[in-house]
Amino acid sequence: MKSAAGKILIVFVALWIGALVFFMRHAASFDCDRKIFCDNVAVLTGGRSRVFHALRSAEKCNPKNIFISGVHAKTTLKDILPEGEMKNVRIILGKKAKNTRENALEINEWSEKNNISEILLITSDYHMPRSISELKRVNGRLKILPYPVKSEPNLKFMWHCIKEFHKIILACVRI
Repeated sequence: MKSAAGKILIVFVALWIGALVFFMRHAASFDCDRKIFCDNVAVLTGGRSRVFHALRSAEKCNPKNIFISGVHAKTTLKDILPEGEMKNVRIILGKKAKNTRENALEINEWSEKNNISEILLITSDYHMPRSISELKRVNGRLKILPYPVKSEPNLKFMWHCIKEFHKIILACVRI
């Protein structure tokens, strides 16, 4: 029995490592260096420099709206924007979301209220697969153009990927 249990454990660990490596490669594969035209940008707060990248994305795609989901209740536009920047873009702060699932609900509410069918989604590369999955679960009709904030391939990225890998598994089995 011990050898059968040992073999099962080895197979399980090998499958886990293989799936994790696949997830890490997938997370790192999203491309953001292309010219994208999209009227509406949605950014998920929480990761380093996500809001900065959302504002910089306006230089590439010249959106009409930037929706920032998961903003702290006391945060204002003045806290986020450098003085006098982004005058031609409407920036909306979403203050309801506390996690990725709630980000998806908040973005969906904003998109439906404003008759939006396509968004440029900005979040960290390791967070992109779960963010897309949650958004698709809430609204499968919404077209999502991923714009990842690239991470340095280091131990911190690996740790984030391990956490996200487990979170996306839980999100997939959640009813």
